[in-house]
Amino acid sequence: MPLHRVKSSAARLLAALSLAALLAPAAAQAEFGTTNFQLLQGFNFNDNLLGYNTSDGNMTTVTINHFHTWSLGDNFVFVDIYRGKFLNADDSPSANRSLVYTEWHPRLFLNKLGAPTGGFIKNWGVAGEINASSGFYAYLIGGGLDMAIPGFQVAGLNLYFRSDYVNAGGSALYTNTWQVSPFWDIPFKIGPTSWDFSGFVDVTTNKDGDIDVMTQPQLQLDLGAFAGAPGKISAGVEWYLHTFTDYTGKSQTVSAPQIMVQWTPFTQFVP
Repeated sequence: MPLHRVKSSAARLLAALSLAALLAPAAAQAEFGTTNFQLLQGFNFNDNLLGYNTSDGNMTTVTINHFHTWSLGDNFVFVDIYRGKFLNADDSPSANRSLVYTEWHPRLFLNKLGAPTGGFIKNWGVAGEINASSGFYAYLIGGGLDMAIPGFQVAGLNLYFRSDYVNAGGSALYTNTWQVSPFWDIPFKIGPTSWDFSGFVDVTTNKDGDIDVMTQPQLQLDLGAFAGAPGKISAGVEWYLHTFTDYTGKSQTVSAPQIMVQWTPFTQFVP
């Protein structure tokens, strides 16, 4: 690998780890805050639209997640660090062996400012999102709400206007579209074991109006509960599913199972 690529990858990794260090004290100032680290090993990755396309189908991911609430809203941010034998969009060999992708999701709830709410709607207000990686960014703005649904620890929906930029082979592609993003978290028990089923679905369109659907549901078993530390260590599976139309106009569905472990060192409640 050329030296400048090594330096670039190292700088990105350092930035991601620095972000994690900054997020830990941020949780202490929140009403509720949690930070976790995930290690995933995936198979059958051949997503040439987003660049998650490897010669052997294998991809390793380290994810840093942070979520916290505050008096007027909430924030969610994550950084994905990918490692694999990546291919170019035309499936030709690439010298790239690592990728970094990040998202930030801030929300401001109008009911916290005195607007009415009630029934199954717990919170509602303004939602934003920023997505970024090398050669790509997206800015999203719209509305979001949290719902009270029996059995769900978290149930929500965000609706956005979305503006994308992609550097495709030296050409700048801009797309203005929309996005619908439901998300959920359902804890449950099977006998003495504690489980959690969580995820999201992002539905949007590309520059030609073709529907693009992305979802990555996770099912995890709480291993820490067996050692007297519930919620600290868990393991399970994540399923990467992406239905899209590629640059040649061909419709594809990528289905990539991943085994995963999760460590949650920081969780804080402020009364």
